[in-house]
Amino acid sequence: MEKAKKSFLWKSFILCLVFMTAYLISFLIFDLSNNEKLNYIIFFPLVLASSWIFFYFFLQLKDTKSLKYYLSAWMLIALAIIYTNGIFNLDIRLQNFFHSSKLPKEYRQYVDIDKPKNQFGKHEIILFKASDHPIDQFLTKNNELIIHSLTAAKHSNATLPIIHTFYKLDKNGNQIDQYSYKQNKDDETEILFEGYLINVTQHYFRNWALDGDTTKKTIELYNANLSWSEGQQRQALNDIENKAVYLLSEKIYGFDQHNSKSYSKKTYLMNGKWYTLCENISDDNEFALQTESKGRTMNDLFGHWDKNEWVANTTPANVQSLYYQKIKRVRNRHDTKSGKYESGDVWQGCLFSQLIIENDTLKFKDSLYLDEQWHWSQIEINRKNIGTLTFEDTEQFHTYGYYANPVLNYQLFTNQRNRLYLIKRK
Repeated sequence: MEKAKKSFLWKSFILCLVFMTAYLISFLIFDLSNNEKLNYIIFFPLVLASSWIFFYFFLQLKDTKSLKYYLSAWMLIALAIIYTNGIFNLDIRLQNFFHSSKLPKEYRQYVDIDKPKNQFGKHEIILFKASDHPIDQFLTKNNELIIHSLTAAKHSNATLPIIHTFYKLDKNGNQIDQYSYKQNKDDETEILFEGYLINVTQHYFRNWALDGDTTKKTIELYNANLSWSEGQQRQALNDIENKAVYLLSEKIYGFDQHNSKSYSKKTYLMNGKWYTLCENISDDNEFALQTESKGRTMNDLFGHWDKNEWVANTTPANVQSLYYQKIKRVRNRHDTKSGKYESGDVWQGCLFSQLIIENDTLKFKDSLYLDEQWHWSQIEINRKNIGTLTFEDTEQFHTYGYYANPVLNYQLFTNQRNRLYLIKRK
């Protein structure tokens, strides 16, 4: 009896080793996510012990009528463990098998918002620009819209060079001018600030956004050798605070190796001229690490930054979401284009909404992923926040943006910061 028991133990152990070898091979050959690899490692001791126990009793019951009940019990236990822990995505597969994604009849005629142009009534909505980067918009004092878009240089995977393109639209939404430049280094950036294109490191500006002139104009530099006394600096800073029309307070600091002094740069418009003050911060005990700018530094007509988070200026009353179609449950998304990875379970589907302009209604749909666990997006259906919505590239969707101004004969619309639409009368 004792000999037979030892025989069962050794045979079951050998079968267990064969099974665990297959377990390890599957770990090496299958393309697994980081989460799945972690599950393999965590469950290794449990699988080892369970398989040994399974084969030990299997060998003793293999010639009995109880074998089918034994196998059935183990199968149920295995399925429960696999389903509960999402192994092989069994839970996702079962949810999708029993889920119905049939679209209600009233939403079948909704158009895709990503199309280049959609017509509705007496209006049309046109995708003016789509980019891999957020698109800036600025309305000048001449009621001309400046649109700023970034494009990575072709055949390059590096962050630089970047092509900056600025478009100018008249009050009817027609493009009347365009200016672009290539940025090869960080210090070649031209910042759009209150209608001026300013390079704060190379000390020049352009008036193109205001009058179409692309000529570089010099910014006069004060205290370049950092020789001013603290009193002179205090007086200059007081004048800037009281008299400057605009102040671009960028966090630009430098170090002069010749005199071992640190300095900051403040670029400002006073008496119709642009100046840059180099402030010696090594000897200034009252130096403020950040001075609030005078003028708009955020060129976005739809939203602004608040505590390191982009938020919409308003929730447009003429845009209403009505239905979200859950098409398929997916897990651990990875966008191959952006390289971004999003873990967790979400629904792949479409958001159906309406945009009302005067007496015309655009009925449109937007392909978005839905996470019902969190509620970061500002989309409500039947007065209930539906959750967090994300795009294919895993970027978070906040809300739809709409901008209208009485001085313009067109409106702006966006569903993502890197897509800008124009709404015009046909």
